[in-house]
Amino acid sequence: MKLSDYDGKLVRLTDDNGQVFDGETVWDSEEYCFHEYGVEEEALRIDNWLFYKSQIRHVELLGQREPALWMSRPLHRMKLHPEPFRMMELGQKTIELRLWDEKRRKLHVGDVIRFEDATDETEVLYVQVAELRVFPGFEELYRELPLLQCGYTEENVTSASPSDMDAYYSPERQARWGVVGIRVSQPWLEE
Repeated sequence: MKLSDYDGKLVRLTDDNGQVFDGETVWDSEEYCFHEYGVEEEALRIDNWLFYKSQIRHVELLGQREPALWMSRPLHRMKLHPEPFRMMELGQKTIELRLWDEKRRKLHVGDVIRFEDATDETEVLYVQVAELRVFPGFEELYRELPLLQCGYTEENVTSASPSDMDAYYSPERQARWGVVGIRVSQPWLEE
């Protein structure tokens, strides 16, 4: 994508120093084509910040709701396999099961999670953390939480087993960190 394609759009821009800037862009290649070293170069402006193409590490288009969510609540990013992603998108899956590792320990009730489909990162949905239930392992979690809300269906819930999670997390990692059931709100879909 050329920088001019971002003109007037909401973006999240990461510069070459790793700093992140959110906002609506203005394409300034006409007015600001001369780099301080005399090089002609396209540039994007966000508020009072000017970014030459060589200074930009990454630009990501944002949906209309995303900046408001990011400003109002902490945002966490996670990936989901396609089937659980679709179930969450449809409101059939309302509890996400994860390790209670360093990344998940940063979660708090009210935070926003941006889930991406692991096979198609353009497929995105947002949920708000409604409850965090921490357990020593999946054995205890499977006894306490309603499995139909955890991604199981009427067809496979009778054969559900805590060992199903071994495909994602080794028993050693489960024992080290513990596990969490993250109950989430109805998803917001990126439009």
